[in-house]
Order: sequence, then C-alpha cells, then structure tokens
Amino acid sequence: MSDGTQEPQRTTTTDELDFAATLQNRPSATIEPAQRPAGGEAALAALQALAARPVDERLVVKQTLGEGGMGVVRLAEQRSMGRDVAVKTLREGARTADATLRALREAWVTGAIEHPNIVPVYDVAIADDGAPVIVMKRIEGRPWSHFLADADLVRERFDSRDPIEWHLRVLESVCDAVHFAHSRSIIHRDLKPDNVMIGTFGEVYVLDWGIAVCTEPDPSGRLPDLSTASEIAGTPSYMAPEQLMQEPSLLTARTDVFLLGAMLYEVFAGVPPHRGDNMQQVFASIIEASFYFGPGFPAEARAIAERAMARPQDERFESAAALKAAIEGYLRHRGSRKLAFHARKSLDRLLDVLATEPAGPARSASVFNLLGECRFGYRAALEAWPENASARQGLDRALVAVVEAELSEGDAFAAQTLLREVSAPDPALDDRVARAVTARSAEDERLRRLADDYDREAGTRTRMVLGVMMGVTWTLIPLVGAINELRGLPVTLGSIGWTMGAFAVLGALFRVWARDSLGKTQINRGMAATLAVQILAQFALLVAAPTMQLSAPRVMSLFVLTWALTKLLVAVWIERWFLGLAALDLLCFSLSAHVPSATLWLMSASNLVFTLVIVRLWLPQQDRERIQERRAALRARTRKILFGEWQSADKGDE
Repeated sequence: MSDGTQEPQRTTTTDELDFAATLQNRPSATIEPAQRPAGGEAALAALQALAARPVDERLVVKQTLGEGGMGVVRLAEQRSMGRDVAVKTLREGARTADATLRALREAWVTGAIEHPNIVPVYDVAIADDGAPVIVMKRIEGRPWSHFLADADLVRERFDSRDPIEWHLRVLESVCDAVHFAHSRSIIHRDLKPDNVMIGTFGEVYVLDWGIAVCTEPDPSGRLPDLSTASEIAGTPSYMAPEQLMQEPSLLTARTDVFLLGAMLYEVFAGVPPHRGDNMQQVFASIIEASFYFGPGFPAEARAIAERAMARPQDERFESAAALKAAIEGYLRHRGSRKLAFHARKSLDRLLDVLATEPAGPARSASVFNLLGECRFGYRAALEAWPENASARQGLDRALVAVVEAELSEGDAFAAQTLLREVSAPDPALDDRVARAVTARSAEDERLRRLADDYDREAGTRTRMVLGVMMGVTWTLIPLVGAINELRGLPVTLGSIGWTMGAFAVLGALFRVWARDSLGKTQINRGMAATLAVQILAQFALLVAAPTMQLSAPRVMSLFVLTWALTKLLVAVWIERWFLGLAALDLLCFSLSAHVPSATLWLMSASNLVFTLVIVRLWLPQQDRERIQERRAALRARTRKILFGEWQSADKGDE
C-alpha cells in the first residue's frame, strides 16, 4: 500500500548490466572498472612528445658502469618507462661500421635468445652520430669470477654453508641458458666466469654474446653466420681445441660444452684448465687437452670434467642439458656422501663403545642410540644415492658389529633380526647366528615347558574337585563313625580297611578320569603322587596295626598325623597356605592322642575346614565371577519379587 510519496526511479546502465552478467554467468572473468583511472594525462603527453625525439634524447645518461676495449656501458634512465637501464655503446674512437655491426649483432643475438638467465635487451638503435645504442636491463651484481675467488663472499652475500654446491648451482643455471641458446642455433664460444653475472639476489645471467655465431642461416642478416667464424676467437684459458683450428665447421654445441666443463674444472681447482708461463704453453695445453687434477679434486667431479673437456667432440656430453644432469647427479651423490660422512662419526663412536665399555644396560642403551644414528644417516645417504658403496659398507659394518655384540650377550634373536638388514652377510656369521637361534629356541622351549610344568593356574579346577572329594569324604566318614560309636557300634580295623579300600578305588577312578589334567603340570603330578603316597602310608599303617598292637582309635589318630605330614609336603613344594591346614591337623593329632574318644570328631572337623579352604582358594577366578553374577541376579530377582511386584499390587489397589 502506497503512502502517497513516489520513489525516484533508478536507471540501470550498460556497465551495470555487464557487471551483473559477469557475476551471474562468468564468475571467473575479470571485472573491469567502468570509470577511467584518474591522472596519467601528463605521463601520456610526455610519452607522445618523446616518440618523435632521437633515441639518445629518450635516455638520461648517468655515470659509467664499465668499459671494455671498444665498448662502454653507462647507467641511464629510460624516460619512457621511468626506470634505470644499462646502455651499451662504442667509444668515440672505435665507431667503425664493422664495430657497430658487431655491437648490434651481439644485441640481436641476445634478443633472439630471451631466457631467465640471459640479460634482456630492451631496444637497439643508431644515434645521430652513428653510434649503436643498446638498451639492456641493468644488472646490479658482480661477475661470478669474484665469488669463485672468495668463498667467504659467497657465505656472506648468500648465506651459503656450502660454497661448492652454490657454485655448481650457478653452473647449472649457465647450462640452462646455453642449452636454450643451442636450441636457437646459437653458440656462445666465450663462456667463462667473467662473462657470468651474479645479481644481488643470486640471479645468474650469461653475458657477452659478442663472438657468438648462428649455426643456421639468418635471412635477415642480424645473426652472425657460422661460416664467418674462420679466425681464432675466445678466451685461451678456457678454449676448446677446435677453437684454434680456424675451421668453422668444427664449431658445434659441444664446443660450449667444453667451455662449461672448463668452468666446472675451475670450481674445484680454483684456476682455469689452460695455464702456462707464456702463450705457447697455453696453446699447447689447449691442443693437448690434458689437465692436472690435484688430490683434492673429487673423483666423480673429475670424471664429469674430463668427459666435458674430452679432446674428441664425440666423447663429450651431447648437450649442455646432459652436462647439467651429470652435475645434478653429482650434487645428489655429494649430499649422500655428506650424510655418510656424518654417519661415519656415529659408527666410530659405536665401535669404540663396543670395544671399551663392559656389557650391561648402560652399554646397551648407548649401542641402541648410536646404531639408530648410523641407520638414519646411512639410510638417508642410500635413499639419496642407492649406489653409494661407502654408505652401504658403513651400514653393514655397524650392523655386523652389533650382531657380534648381541651374540656375545646371548640375544640370538636380536642378532638374527639385525643380520637380515646386512646387504651381503658373511656365510660364517650367518651360520653362527643360525646355530645360536636354534640353541636359543631350544632353551626357550625348555623354559616354556618348565614354566608350564609349574603353572599354578593350570588344572586348578581339577585339584579343587579332588580336594573337595577327599575333604567331603573324610568329613562324612568320620562323622558317620562317631555317630555309630554313640549308638554302640565302635570302629574296628576291619571297617577302616574296607573304607580305605573303597576310598582307594574311588581315587583310582578319579585319577583315570582326570589323567590329562592331573598329568599336565608338575604341580598336579606332584599332588597326585603325594596323595597316593599318603594312601599307601595309611594302608601300611593299617596293616602294621595288629603287630604294633594299635587300636582303631590310635590308627585313626595316626591317620591325622599322616594328613599333617602330607600337607606339610604340599606346603613345601606347591602351596604355602597348606601350612595352616598342616598345623590344624597336628593340633587335632595332639588332641586325639590325649582324648582318643574325640578322634573321629576331630577328623571330621579338620576335613571340613580343609574342604572350605580348598573351595575358597582353588576355585577358578572365572567360576567365582560367574557365582557372583548369579548371586547378584538372584538378589535382583528377590528384590523385584519382594518389592517391585508388591508395590505394583499396592498401586493397583489404589
């Protein structure tokens, strides 16, 4: 419902429609601002004014950055971009047509191989006075040769802990640039550390393409043709042999590979490969291509350098990329060797501990830690370079040393586990470990059987049943005899004999029924044998009673004594708590000796206590828990009956 006022109408512009369409249909597209950016008119007008001016007026030349034999490089401001650039031109006295063409061709070559490791050329022109003007990116840095001569400078400027690796990474970047140039049919011919610039942030640039040649014809005439390279050109300290031959057809991409190898040589040797007291000696070194590798020159790096600088071109690396791959492999191997070197220190400490410290927990802890260090270091080295023989040998040596120690300390299984990690175990050691494991296994089996033999838990239920059977029997029989005596039926030796016979038969049947359980452990066998000895002793006593003129009450009193002695034996060999039962039997024996008429009552009481104790102590834990669960369930049902159902009935009445 309107309130009488009219809302102002809003106009939707085309730009707003485009914006809405972008949000709805093309969320990945860029949203451009509809308004023109403010300002910039003055800069645009200045650029238009500069367009008509000569090139030297478009640059504000500042100080000189460097000078060569013919050229000079100055710092300038490129007014059209408002940035500092390097401007290369010729000296006034060297501005010939040939020199101008050479300078421009260097710029054209550099511009043709635009690469992150090659200095960009922004523009080339001819000034009003005929001098070439080459506008390039300004590189703030130093030649690589400065860093090769000062390892501390590498550490200081680039925080490198390993100058050799840093230099090899620089050389890899040079290989990248050269390989790219080769893919564009350009050969540099003057690669050396002085022609590699290292920027402030570690950037690598290959410079000075002034004598580069193109191996493919260039219709434009900008790139120098290989056929024109009929004169000696390059830096003698680094030259390949074919650079002295003055035969253009001999110059190939592998010529640059030689020069890259020469720089690799200088990284390790600290000097260029060609040296001499005079130029004749230097030229002789170039032609012979024979180099001196000092004792500190790593073997693998030497092999790479020798192949890169091989006199026959076909024996060199086929490309700069292949040389870079070899350097990268060497760096991986070098890192692996470093890891192995540090692991060797742990190995030396491990061997020293094994040789000097006595066996014991302290030595075992040290050996465990040091072996862990060896394993970690050597395995890391092998992961970086699986063919690292020194790492493999060091790891094997550490493992074998600990295997020997474990054998001497009697831990055959630890020795066997460690021996499995040895790459090529000695057959004699393998045999020793196998025999030790066999002996240890046999000993462990013997101990296991011995432990099983004396396992108190095995056969507990059977022992309890046997004890209860004996206890109940000898509780009831004396009790019946005592009641009969009160009725005027005294116990005789004959009745004792019949009772003993029946008990012996019952015991024999039980022994047959429970033979597996009673024969399972030494404890059960001992108890069964002790019980048998007791019964035999009672039979012997009963047989000797007439001869010894012993009455039936005296025989039964002596039976109590045999029980006490039997329980003492069980207490000594099996269960300590039988001492209490033995003491009770001795007490009953003493009382019966003084009061013969109470013998049967004492026998019954003693066996009743024995039965209760047997049930309490030998009842298995799981049976106790089951009984407790049943008791709890019975109590719960009782409470439910007594309280729950009655309460329900009461509620119903209400």
